[in-house]
Amino acid sequence: MSDPLQDSVTSPHISSLKFAKLHSPKMKSVYWRHFGFPTSEDDCIITKQSIVCTLCHKVLTNHGNTTNLRAHLQYRHKEMFDLLVQENGIRVPPRKPTSTKLISKVKREPKKPKIKMEYSPPTLHSTISNESAANDEHDEQSILYESVVPMTYDDDDVIDSNHFTKIEVSNANDIKTSCSDLLTVNNRNERKFCITTSTAGNIEHELGIDEYQMLEALANLVVNDMRNIESLYDEGMTKFIRSLCGNVSVPALKKVETYLKEVHSDKQTTLADQIKVHSQIKPFSLGFEIWENVEQKHFLSIYFNYATEAPDYNLVNQIYCTIEYNKFTVIDTIFEDFNLNNCTAAIVNCDYDEYLKHFLSEKNIPIILSYDTIVNHCIKNVMELPGVASIIEEIKDTLMRYHLEISSKGVEIPQICSDFPWTYYELLKFFSETLSWPEDVEALVASSKIVYDILSTLAVTVDTLRGEEIPLSSMLSPITSKVLSKKLMLVDGDDNFAATIKDTISTTLDKLVLSDIHLTISALLDPRFHRLININNYNACVQILTEKFDRIVDSQGISPTKPSPRPVNYGVKSSPGAMSKKSNLELFFDLTESPVEQPVAHEASSVETDLKRYRSDVYVPLDESPFLWWNKMSHLYSTLKHLAVQYQCLPCVVNMNYKKPIKQQIDEHQKRFMLTGNLIDAILFLHYN
Repeated sequence: MSDPLQDSVTSPHISSLKFAKLHSPKMKSVYWRHFGFPTSEDDCIITKQSIVCTLCHKVLTNHGNTTNLRAHLQYRHKEMFDLLVQENGIRVPPRKPTSTKLISKVKREPKKPKIKMEYSPPTLHSTISNESAANDEHDEQSILYESVVPMTYDDDDVIDSNHFTKIEVSNANDIKTSCSDLLTVNNRNERKFCITTSTAGNIEHELGIDEYQMLEALANLVVNDMRNIESLYDEGMTKFIRSLCGNVSVPALKKVETYLKEVHSDKQTTLADQIKVHSQIKPFSLGFEIWENVEQKHFLSIYFNYATEAPDYNLVNQIYCTIEYNKFTVIDTIFEDFNLNNCTAAIVNCDYDEYLKHFLSEKNIPIILSYDTIVNHCIKNVMELPGVASIIEEIKDTLMRYHLEISSKGVEIPQICSDFPWTYYELLKFFSETLSWPEDVEALVASSKIVYDILSTLAVTVDTLRGEEIPLSSMLSPITSKVLSKKLMLVDGDDNFAATIKDTISTTLDKLVLSDIHLTISALLDPRFHRLININNYNACVQILTEKFDRIVDSQGISPTKPSPRPVNYGVKSSPGAMSKKSNLELFFDLTESPVEQPVAHEASSVETDLKRYRSDVYVPLDESPFLWWNKMSHLYSTLKHLAVQYQCLPCVVNMNYKKPIKQQIDEHQKRFMLTGNLIDAILFLHYN
């Protein structure tokens, strides 16, 4: 007897399926012991529509039952199958008895599949247009059912005929009974519903969607658009799905929920295992974002930040989980398996939450306010000034007065959103630069232009950060120092109104950035920026770094190191080609001269002495990678290399939303605001990961 699984019916994308591991699900049937779902190197299940034999790595199609599993074991692994049958008392169904007739069964030729043809009565498709049928010799509609049978199967009872069904609706004259053409066009194991109707427009719908694909597509729709699952069953969405997919049934809500939970559980478990191990041995930082939904429930989204070395040195920012946040929330349970002693700092988007502050203070984790939140504070403080508030109201009134005229020109007026202070900036820009106004509005335009020009300084800083893949916290102090010393200094011609606005922004930046000693230390240990900051609390910085180094020595058992010899030149120079196109940082700081090296006396290695040598000797261009620099040059500063790693995993923002256009930020904010139910964590995790 020929092997019923020889030349098994697998499509090209299945036969070439690449997988790293196999995940064996917990099923009642003993046959599943030797089969599993293909998974990637990250332990994520690639597909559940295919299963792989753990004995021979043969890829089979998952029909939802064990028929083909049993057949595979029975004919490919007979000894293992007999052992399973004997151990579990399985009764194998007997084979069909052969015919007792004298006429022997004619075995079909290997290259002629069986074809079953049935023609329906003319009334079956009376709704189809008869315009084209009037010109034909046969005016009735018909259906052709073709069951393409695998050519190597001798036993028809093993075949799952539903898996090889193709249904085609067409004109009677267009029926083609040649199966060879069909086999060359459509792969034999695809369940493909091909519907061709003779309508006036000769519209053709060709679908290749089964229940599993529909389930996956709907889950992706929920995740990508950050929508509630219930929205899939709204009347409009239901009609849209049916218009595309015909009679393919929409999976039940519970099925979509279960699928999302499974995918989220797989990915989240894999990520959690990785970062928990990372937290035990390497420094990291955390991000906390507090937000509210339409039900007025508060949520806490937690981000994990860590530096990687392979394939490149860079910083990774990933959302870890989202939990409902109230007075009964126990944050400690989330970090039970984390070593919070390796947490460098926490970046938060809200500086008014005392409960979160208390938790971080208990763990001795410094708190840094996210830079996009700092900029929002600056704009809000400016908008609250009486003079600026009156200008905004006058602008609103003027736009209302000229609304019809502006709309007739096809110009969209920016709308203010109180949760997004940058919308005030967009409104001022639109009013002062986009439109031409009559003379009676010129005074208002001039006043709005003053506010807009000063706020543009903040826009430049944010644009500078956008140039970085993930901006480090070490950038904030030098950027702020540059802004205060060059952009927000009072100049001739500044009236009291402009001076008040500049002073408001300067005070906010000085309080939230320059006074933060951890941001100062972060900039100090970045070889690009240590020369670009003014340190008013240098002794305090040295003390904190010394205490940190002592803790590192105690925890990691680092042996005292001998002072390294002083090299001729510590600077890392870029090639002329690299300097031809300046980065955002180089354009912002506009450095033209290299600082002159100042000799430092050779002393025993310590945090303080290494810091003096480092500040005197090191000059690094702004486009140099701090990760790569410390990797190459850290042996010269034996104490600082362990401290610098602590701050290389510290971004200056909670997440990367600030990079998106303001309209997209508002749109995503509103989508998240509308999320309800118990799948918020899963939807957000899968959306951002």
